[in-house]
Amino acid sequence: MLREAAGLYALGALSLCLLLSIDLLSVLARFLVEQGATWGAVGRLLLFKLPWFLHLTLPVAVVFAILLVSGRLAKDAELRAAYAGAVPPGALLVPLVAGGMLVSGIAIVNNGWLEPLGESAYQAEIQGFLYVRPPAATQTDAAFVVPGEGVYAAARVRSERDASGRAELLGVLVVLDDGTVLSAPRGTWDASDRSWSLQEVERRAPGEERTVLADVRLPFELESTPEETLARPQQQTLTELQRRVASARAAGADASAPRFELHRRIADASSATVFALVAGALGLRVRGRGGAFGWTITLLVLFWATWTFTGGLFESGVLGPAVAAWATPAAVAIVGAVLAWRVAYR
Repeated sequence: MLREAAGLYALGALSLCLLLSIDLLSVLARFLVEQGATWGAVGRLLLFKLPWFLHLTLPVAVVFAILLVSGRLAKDAELRAAYAGAVPPGALLVPLVAGGMLVSGIAIVNNGWLEPLGESAYQAEIQGFLYVRPPAATQTDAAFVVPGEGVYAAARVRSERDASGRAELLGVLVVLDDGTVLSAPRGTWDASDRSWSLQEVERRAPGEERTVLADVRLPFELESTPEETLARPQQQTLTELQRRVASARAAGADASAPRFELHRRIADASSATVFALVAGALGLRVRGRGGAFGWTITLLVLFWATWTFTGGLFESGVLGPAVAAWATPAAVAIVGAVLAWRVAYR
């Protein structure tokens, strides 16, 4: 079963990658004409996006392969012959789930490291055509809670291209623990000495008159650099995301976006295992290729709809990052466990 499923898995993965690339190909065709890109540049862009295609293709192709090979075995009465030879259905299900676990391991490497590296290279290639200099990483309405100091906020934080570890601050407001309020139109975040340096500061302390100061330097104990804090989560590896989440939590900053990205990559990779469980349990009960193909389409549509819906619920603030990321594979796992129990004890 595994040997036959491997060939179908490769076919399914290739077909799904081609399907997902249709929209990108239309964009790249326009890019080829409008920006004067070479065919080599377009080929590199497709190569950089390949890990993104594989993000969902790797687990989803498991359903395609297992259900189709099960349908073929059922049609040719090979499953019936196996059962007649005292081979229990559970004995056929275990290696399929093991194969799904192997795909999950490959998917974690792809989602966790290859995909962000490919996305970074893709954005750099695009920006090389659109900009003389790539745009600086920027975050708006950033706020941090510095233990023992107070609340630090800025309307915009923008990294400096020519100074590693530095960022420009605009529209700064700091509320210290003693109630003192500092506001400044601009400032600088320096990660080397972990500080915010503010210019033209207006200071209001409880019970005191308003004063204007030329410069104020405040300690800002954040372990991550501006590049790590302002980078798009999609362009960070699992290791970088874990470090960013820990640093943001320590500083009291909002870490929901990197947390969601971190959990979703792992959850999507684990979907290969639960897909193998569901597809195997269903495949051992189908009566032919028609039924297997029908279940394949049904499962893929339901998965895509639920995966998209939970992502939308996170963006709207209805679900937390971990719950939204794991809701879809958890639901599939529950269905798979029920089906596997029925297969094993029917």
